[in-house]
Amino acid sequence: MAQARQRVLVVDDDPDILETCDSALRAEGYETTCVATGEEAVTQVRQHPFPAALVDLVLPDVGGLDVVSAIRQADPEAVVIIITGFASLDSAIEAVRRGVYDYLRKPFDTRELVRVLARGLEHRQVIRENRQLVTKLNRLNQDLRESTTRLEDEMRIATEELSVFIDLERRLYEADDYRATAQCILDAAMKLTGAGSGSILAVDQSLGRLQPLVAQGISNDELTTRNLLIGKGVLGEVAASGTGRSINDLLADPQLSEDSLVYAGIRSVIAQPVMEKELVVGVIALFDKPDGVFTQKNLDLLAVLAAQVSSVLAGMVTHPFYQQRLEPAGSDEFIDLGELLQ
Repeated sequence: MAQARQRVLVVDDDPDILETCDSALRAEGYETTCVATGEEAVTQVRQHPFPAALVDLVLPDVGGLDVVSAIRQADPEAVVIIITGFASLDSAIEAVRRGVYDYLRKPFDTRELVRVLARGLEHRQVIRENRQLVTKLNRLNQDLRESTTRLEDEMRIATEELSVFIDLERRLYEADDYRATAQCILDAAMKLTGAGSGSILAVDQSLGRLQPLVAQGISNDELTTRNLLIGKGVLGEVAASGTGRSINDLLADPQLSEDSLVYAGIRSVIAQPVMEKELVVGVIALFDKPDGVFTQKNLDLLAVLAAQVSSVLAGMVTHPFYQQRLEPAGSDEFIDLGELLQ
């Protein structure tokens, strides 16, 4: 039994042929549309493409091969079977060229017609399934190529990041003072994130502000003159809250457009607090990424390096400046942090 309700167009100017085909095909479960002229056939396929058609090669108005072309244009995978009493080699070749599946001569056995049609529709189904499989395979191959490229990029980036950390470890081992150590960490942070400039700053509770220890791409003096108060602006809020921040357009936020960093020409920033004994003792900040925007991954990497900065500042924990931090502030004495790092 054929697939239920497959639609078949039958085109023949002989009413007996139409009746015979209609009866035989309906008995096999097909849904048939029978027309006697080529013009009717073309109208039908333009309105509703048919998966299969039986077409008389010789029609009173439009040529059978022209009807075949219209059917195939509406559905390139349509199974078309030519039926005619005037078969010739030339017409057979031309029919095949136009995509005809098979060729039957009148009078024909309806059982043979049903077999040929069923075989043609099975062939059509195989072609459609193969095309779907090829499409799926191409999509999977594309996904695989994209995944491979993405994995290669991730491996390259991971390798580059690992190289930076290895180089940082070496440089930290070779560093002979706190300033050199802090500078190594800042250099690594800029390499890992692609930042254009950056600074490591210490929290000075006695003055209520941040003081730059080391900087790159921007001078310590430039940051010092901006009077970075604790609790004010991006860096001051990081110092006060102990929470990292990432802002890629300072001017886009009206509350930040007056930030001291804006007056220093800085447009984007990521910053992480430097913690020691659950207290914020400093801030590591990076500014203006030339080749893009700061990402969450950049912020996460900066948090790792902030822990390294903490160990640097912890090395100076015995200095009165840090004792002030661990005890209630009561002195207005100014501490030159630059001297601490000599």
